[in-house]
Amino acid sequence: MRYSLLVLPALFAIALALLLQHFLGSLAWAGLLAVITWPLHERLQARGLPRAASAAVLLAALILCFLGPSLLLVKALGNELVGLQRLLAELNEVGVPAPAWLARVPLVSERILAWWTEHLAVPGGLNALIQTTLGDVMPHLTGAARFWGSAILANALYLFLTLLTLFVLYLHGPAVVQYVDSAGRRLLPANYGTLRRILPLSVRGTALGLCSVALLEGIVLGVAYYVAGAPAPAMLGVITGYLALIPGGAPLSFTMVSLLLLGQGNAGAALGLFTWGAVELFMVDKFIRPKLIGHRVNLPFLAVLFGLLGGVSTLGVIGLFVGPFMMAVLFSWLRGEPDKA
Repeated sequence: MRYSLLVLPALFAIALALLLQHFLGSLAWAGLLAVITWPLHERLQARGLPRAASAAVLLAALILCFLGPSLLLVKALGNELVGLQRLLAELNEVGVPAPAWLARVPLVSERILAWWTEHLAVPGGLNALIQTTLGDVMPHLTGAARFWGSAILANALYLFLTLLTLFVLYLHGPAVVQYVDSAGRRLLPANYGTLRRILPLSVRGTALGLCSVALLEGIVLGVAYYVAGAPAPAMLGVITGYLALIPGGAPLSFTMVSLLLLGQGNAGAALGLFTWGAVELFMVDKFIRPKLIGHRVNLPFLAVLFGLLGGVSTLGVIGLFVGPFMMAVLFSWLRGEPDKA
């Protein structure tokens, strides 16, 4: 009889999920950010800030933390683009001489040198080549611009909805928790207490692990960039730290810097940086991150590791939080821990 009473709520939940399927990510991220930052919200209110002011301060801090590195990157790219434009203008005026190593390319060196002499070594040849190439790829670029433009607009909408929902949760969090607790105790009277206790511990432990590891990787790889002789190592370290918050961000960062060093002719430094980054990433992802995440909910190393890998492979970035939470619930049941409302 009790299970038959769950059928209607389950069907309603499925229908609601289908209705809101495009916005579930925004709701989930708002809920996760609210759980992670709620102790800070309470601390600010304890210091005398009104609830709305505390919500505004936290929201502004989150926006600044995520937009800060983007502004640094845009500024750095702007400076680099100005220098690249100046270099291309100079090369277009005098022509681009063929590098000496082209003559040593087997079999095709004569054809390559002839093409280079005709198109690039003459004044104005670089500009003509760029215009011809742009004319050939412009239809593809237009299609890509439309696709990425619509994707950027959609993600901007989702981000706005996430921040708006987060602000509302800051304002009305206690009432939302009361509603959720009431529904949870009715629907899952035997297990809701366990879920209610483990969720904030798991989510905050995961956030602590992710942020600590991102900070560590930013510092360690920033020092490695300096030792390897990469340009602007401090800025690259900051960007690496932020990219390390997402799966694949850190390896992408040190791989791109390694390729930059290789392009500058520093093959030894590039190989050393890539090797050090791969070893450091393996140690951090396989040992340090699982230890930090599993500490708060008393999870063994392998449980956290497989929770992280399974969550990311199935749900993407948000799986970093879902995977450890599900593992924490599983081990709570296996240990037979008492339910605490």
